[in-house]
Amino acid sequence: MKALILAGGRGTRLRPLTHTKNKHMLPIGNRPMIERIILDAIDLGIKEIIININKGDKEIPELLGDGKRFGKGIIIHYIEQPQPNGMMYPIKLAQKLIGDDEFLFSAGDNILTGGLKQHYKDFKKKNSDAHVLVVKRPDYQNFGVAVMEGDKIVKTVEKPKEYVSDLVLSAIYFFTPVVFKAFKYAKPIDPKGTGKPEYYPPVINNWLIENGYTFTASEVTGWWKDTGAPEDLILANRLILEREVLKIDDGNIVDTKIDGNVEIKKGAKIKNSVLRGPISIAENVVVENAYIGPFTSIGAESIVKNVEIENSILMGNCNVHDLNRRLDSCLIGWDAEVTSKNCRPKADSMYIGDNSIVELSE
Repeated sequence: MKALILAGGRGTRLRPLTHTKNKHMLPIGNRPMIERIILDAIDLGIKEIIININKGDKEIPELLGDGKRFGKGIIIHYIEQPQPNGMMYPIKLAQKLIGDDEFLFSAGDNILTGGLKQHYKDFKKKNSDAHVLVVKRPDYQNFGVAVMEGDKIVKTVEKPKEYVSDLVLSAIYFFTPVVFKAFKYAKPIDPKGTGKPEYYPPVINNWLIENGYTFTASEVTGWWKDTGAPEDLILANRLILEREVLKIDDGNIVDTKIDGNVEIKKGAKIKNSVLRGPISIAENVVVENAYIGPFTSIGAESIVKNVEIENSILMGNCNVHDLNRRLDSCLIGWDAEVTSKNCRPKADSMYIGDNSIVELSE
């Protein structure tokens, strides 16, 4: 079995973070989110991974390399998508690399609990041609959904305006090579009226169903997050930190109280602070005279001094210092500085990029 993982798209809902970084590189629990689905694939025994990237993207290949760092025998291939043609189109682009193998197909920004082993067993047990992970959600109108009869899918619908099912398609599939036939006959659609038809999941899914192929599903009973918006990143970070076993690898820790599950990576320096886990502190971080509250990840090389912060993500090389208010539910991008102004006039000064959000308490 092989894996095809999507790392394209523009991440418009996560701007300004994605003005300078591919969204799949954004950290969840101090690990780029795409690495989490890669590790789930490797846990299934997959050795060959194909990653779909935007045309000209150098960041993802530089981050992940050729696969060697993930273990012996792991190989990563990259395929560029010339233009947006819909979520399913990379399957067609990857056909030669996949060949006659069954494969895992997943978005690179999906985070779920429990891994993929049980879902893969379900796929094999049902002897399916295609299999998708589904999640029961009350906001089903915002997603594609699966209409079920017994354990089989009889139809999938993109963003239904009226109720047909509340089982949301998770963008994590298992396919056999029969899926390639769909691209010979199925026609892309243009539900948004953009003038550019695309291969949405129902286009391919429904062609398989209508032509007699077995399409099944298994429900994610834990949690699954599509990390497409800022609040999704913060929640996913919280969920990951709640469940991972964190540890203090190394660090210079002086006069600091540590409660709960806390990870401190090599080279970090912690002084005169309170750490209340779960927290992840990356390499070479400096924390001084600070309170770091639950569900916070601090990226490598960051400095946090004279600050209280919780339920937040600092991407890396951040400088957050000398604040007289607690920060909560923040996303702070790479190389950003957050501090207070101690001169007159007593006014807030901001340097804010496009698509930013700033909320000031009174």
